[in-house]
Amino acid sequence: MAKETFRQNTKEEAEFSHVYYMHLLFREKGERPLAETLKGELEKRYGRTDLVTDADQKLTSFALFRYLVEYKDGEKVPAQVMMMDYQPFDQERIDAFQRSQFWDCPQAEQLLDKCGYELVLADFLAAGLPYMERCDMLAGWLDLVLGFLPECEAVWFPASGKLLTREQLLENPYKDGLRFLYFGVNARFFTVDGSEDCVVDTLGLYAVGLPDVQYHYHGLDPNQVVNHAYNTVIYIFENNAPVQSGETIDGISEKGIDRGRQWKCRYERALIQPVRDVMDICPGEYASGGRN
Repeated sequence: MAKETFRQNTKEEAEFSHVYYMHLLFREKGERPLAETLKGELEKRYGRTDLVTDADQKLTSFALFRYLVEYKDGEKVPAQVMMMDYQPFDQERIDAFQRSQFWDCPQAEQLLDKCGYELVLADFLAAGLPYMERCDMLAGWLDLVLGFLPECEAVWFPASGKLLTREQLLENPYKDGLRFLYFGVNARFFTVDGSEDCVVDTLGLYAVGLPDVQYHYHGLDPNQVVNHAYNTVIYIFENNAPVQSGETIDGISEKGIDRGRQWKCRYERALIQPVRDVMDICPGEYASGGRN
């Protein structure tokens, strides 16, 4: 990707995703899987599944009784997964700033250029689920639908700013309850103009109610920092963000991640858009910027 200079946009705010969207991209408009076919596959995976709506093949939704949202009055309602209809895909919705962070998809520009249609998957009435259950449901729904659509070229995830090919997603290196993290979190890398400073942050955990992470540093290998970020994301995700402001986590040395080198964490607003709460990780002698 060509190096571009961007300015911070403090008006762009990231919010918890009450509905989580996944955009499947295609060269041509295709045929959606039949509702009954999808229902049968969902039942095999999740047990009782009700078809909620199938409006002239424009919107299909299913209630999955494995995933029950409990409300304050004690009522339990099944979360839903949805599939919308094919519609024209406007690639201009993905701006140059977002495209600069498609690190996992080096052929992103060529993919986007040839995709003229999208089919959107989402959840519904699922925001009240425990986040790990919700993420497991989303990953399973995506995997199931991709199995029916070999003509899908790629999937764009607005909440994480990630673009991945169908093949990458079907070969998801994360297992079991962590599968969401492969597409739901993007580690981003920025250089600070006019200095040797760098910023690595993650984008995506905010969408399910967890903090992203951030590093403002100099003098470290960005690949090591990105690896540290993804490992920290797994720890946050598996343990419901257990690190408090002022506490430390294992840092990086020439040995790799090193328990003997502790880096202090604190919660603050993100340096890089979108505005959101992040866990800032201070990398000791490699730290840049002011910290109290």
